Amino acid sequence: MPSFSLLPHATQLEQLERLTRAALSEHYGIDGDAVMEVQQYEDNAVWRVTPPGSNDSYVARLSVRDGRPAHQQVSEMRWLESLAHAHTVAVPVPVPAADGYVVPVAVPGHDELSTLAVLRWLPGTAEPPYRRPGVAVEMGRAAAHLHQHAATVPLIDFDRPVWNAQTILQQGHALATTQGHDQLGADGTRVLRTIAELITPALQEGSPTDRGRIHGDLHRENMIALPDGSGVGIIDFDDCGTGHYLLDIATVLSSIHRIARQEPGAYEDFARAFLAGYTAVRPLPADTSRLLEPYLLLRDAFVLNFVTTAIPVNADVASWGPGRIAGIVSNMTAYLEGTPYPGNLPLPEHLLPTLG
Repeated sequence: MPSFSLLPHATQLEQLERLTRAALSEHYGIDGDAVMEVQQYEDNAVWRVTPPGSNDSYVARLSVRDGRPAHQQVSEMRWLESLAHAHTVAVPVPVPAADGYVVPVAVPGHDELSTLAVLRWLPGTAEPPYRRPGVAVEMGRAAAHLHQHAATVPLIDFDRPVWNAQTILQQGHALATTQGHDQLGADGTRVLRTIAELITPALQEGSPTDRGRIHGDLHRENMIALPDGSGVGIIDFDDCGTGHYLLDIATVLSSIHRIARQEPGAYEDFARAFLAGYTAVRPLPADTSRLLEPYLLLRDAFVLNFVTTAIPVNADVASWGPGRIAGIVSNMTAYLEGTPYPGNLPLPEHLLPTLG
């Protein structure tokens, strides 16, 4: 049996689809002839699944490489259920199988057991049109409702990764492995290590109220413009965990900056509207004006960890990953030379939390 990792990308995906169809039929009663549309294949293989003659769709997520342990995926599903029950922000609702939220799937030639989770498809349009009036505000409100739920609704035995300076910087793949060093290069490794030393003290600041359950990967493509202008939902909680709320905020802003930076004023307009939407629901974390920049840097370190991990095993990421590494290292180098980090901006005083 050939090693799964040595198969061409398309062959891997075909094999994973066959296995997923069988698991959907056996464990969820979803017809084996359902239409399966690939959404992505990176660490996870993700499909939109529509049974024959049905108007309803599902998300089938097969965690293939270094996936979260089953008990951590169960924590993810329980948070999603709690969010759905609260009705404050739209999220995909988990679909439990007869034997639990997560179904093991053995992949021939693969040295680790894969796991399948199924959720109801959240209708709408991925990557909300951020320039459309009101959309930035709704994106901010959605992020704030997510954090407000985390701050006010306890979840028993929530067991997910902790996202902080230690886990993303010191223990992250980019700095902690020789494979990461090889892809960053000597100069890139030196730059990232210098950044880590520089921003870690700021990332350790803050009170317990500034931290809680976070999405972990809240970029624009994981936000959904709901039908009929009814707001913005949030999808893909695979990286959810605990951390500073500013990491989610910085992730949204960074993802919009990448596409808006060429149009004068577009990013600034979005950021201020997004933050206004956020503060209409809950205050920003303490010292947001000063700490936003370190969290923008931490977000890019998170991206470097993902890219350096995925490039050797995923042909799709390998096609764009080296360019992304080069861009982030260039931005970090410029920051060390005195240039504000991309996405940082002065915040209006009326949005900032007050003392007392």
